[in-house]
Amino acid sequence: MDSRHGKVRVDVEGDRLSNLPDDLIHKILYFISTEKAIETSALSSRWRYIWTSMPCLSFLSKDYCLLTDFSKFVTHVLSSRNNQIDVFSVKLTFTEHVSEATVKRISDYAFSHNVQQLNITCLRGKKIKSHVPVFISQSLQNLTLRLCSYGDFIAMPPTWELPALTTLNLYRVRLYYDNTDKDASLFSNCANLKNLTLKKCEMKGLDVFNICHHGLSSLTLEDGCEYVNVVTPQLKNLTVRCWRHIHLISAPNLSSLCYKDLCHLMKLSADLVHLEKVDICISYPFGDEENPPNIVHLLQQIHRVKFLTLNSEIIKYLSSFVEQFSHQPSPFTNLKSLKIYPETVSPEDDTEDDTELEINMSSEVKNYLLDSSPGAVFTMVSREETRAVMNVVSAQNLMRDLEVILDRLGKNSVIYSPNMEKDTESMETHAETVHEQVEVENRRAPPKAKMKLNFGERMKHIKCYWKDLNKQLEIRHKNTLFIISRLQKIEEVLKKLPTSHRDKLQPQFSSLCSKADTIMDNMMDRMKIQCDKKPSRSSVYFPELATLSHYSS
Repeated sequence: MDSRHGKVRVDVEGDRLSNLPDDLIHKILYFISTEKAIETSALSSRWRYIWTSMPCLSFLSKDYCLLTDFSKFVTHVLSSRNNQIDVFSVKLTFTEHVSEATVKRISDYAFSHNVQQLNITCLRGKKIKSHVPVFISQSLQNLTLRLCSYGDFIAMPPTWELPALTTLNLYRVRLYYDNTDKDASLFSNCANLKNLTLKKCEMKGLDVFNICHHGLSSLTLEDGCEYVNVVTPQLKNLTVRCWRHIHLISAPNLSSLCYKDLCHLMKLSADLVHLEKVDICISYPFGDEENPPNIVHLLQQIHRVKFLTLNSEIIKYLSSFVEQFSHQPSPFTNLKSLKIYPETVSPEDDTEDDTELEINMSSEVKNYLLDSSPGAVFTMVSREETRAVMNVVSAQNLMRDLEVILDRLGKNSVIYSPNMEKDTESMETHAETVHEQVEVENRRAPPKAKMKLNFGERMKHIKCYWKDLNKQLEIRHKNTLFIISRLQKIEEVLKKLPTSHRDKLQPQFSSLCSKADTIMDNMMDRMKIQCDKKPSRSSVYFPELATLSHYSS
């Protein structure tokens, strides 16, 4: 350790982290960007070339003010990396201004080095139609394409050649199909695809989108309005959330079904005899006049289910049309559990009268659901219980988020001003710097100009001092108010909980309050110390006045 000039230099060669094997260090560096990983090369000769053999690469264009700098960085990484080592995963996050050539250069490099996982995220979606090339890879197993912008879409061709692909996740992707080739399918050359997620996607050039794959085992469809036909003989798990037009033509081996929509039901072409678990939630079943017979028909098609969950809105709706099924026997002969829960519950509103809103299941509905499985466990979840669970989750999330923020503040990080450390350093050294500048200028200036020079520098010094001091005060004031508001928010949520739930969370909240109190005390102490660092006395800047004052006394 070297403490000369007040600086500390750690003996990197002897620290435990440097003694770890390269593959373990690579796993640690996986959690930071490639740019940050490259910066570790300055630690010592041991770290100089570790990044060049990293199997995981991460590029973030938003970290660069100039796109030319980002392009140069990409070129530097790809040209300097050890080409003998395969790439396991690549993560690219870019804006729409990044050139197609840069995106293609990264993907081509990844494919040429047998990449297995590829994650591409576009932060804004304008003018990026050609940014997703036709992917051809014999090694890629996991692919995610995501657009984080409302109203825009990533445009991509309809076909890929990815024979090893097992997992595909698409978010806000617009698939374009050539009208002359209606049989083209995105998945036709993905023979090993097992898991598929489509969220807020569009299909252009087709009236009906066919998901036909003999090996697909898990399918998730969310927030779409396209007509979709599903033909998946090996499908085990199907999740559909707010995707209106779903026609399940063939999925004979389906074991788990989760369907949630505002008012529409999905269509089944055949009974699902291998179902284990079903969760159906229709928030506003009264919105569709055709729903009464359709709901009954859907329940009959899932008659082999063992664990059935329905929202209370469906139960209320069925109770209004008992004539549709009261004369029929219960179809559920294998039922082990029936759970009814309210879907439209606000965790914030604890003033509503739960007794008036609770659903009383009619005997006709209860008999239809349970008569053929007398041993099934029946659970009716109240609105109060649902709200309590939602508030418990909310309190846990709020406390976890505040814990992270307090940890950052404890390490002198700042929420509201990322330049706080720079500002603080500038404030602490400003007086010394200005004083040195004054000494230099005093030696250069003629005698008659010294007084005027000293006065100007002194006024500048005082203004900067108060400006910096006010900035630090404002930052710490905002941080303190933020912490207090979060603690008050958590306390409000805890007060809404039943005693049994609140007692379980109280120790964690008390510990958090103690930690927050310590952090806020430390901020006040730092502010007091900062205020005590007054500007240099006038005698430094006005030696003539100091001399006169001395003689007059």
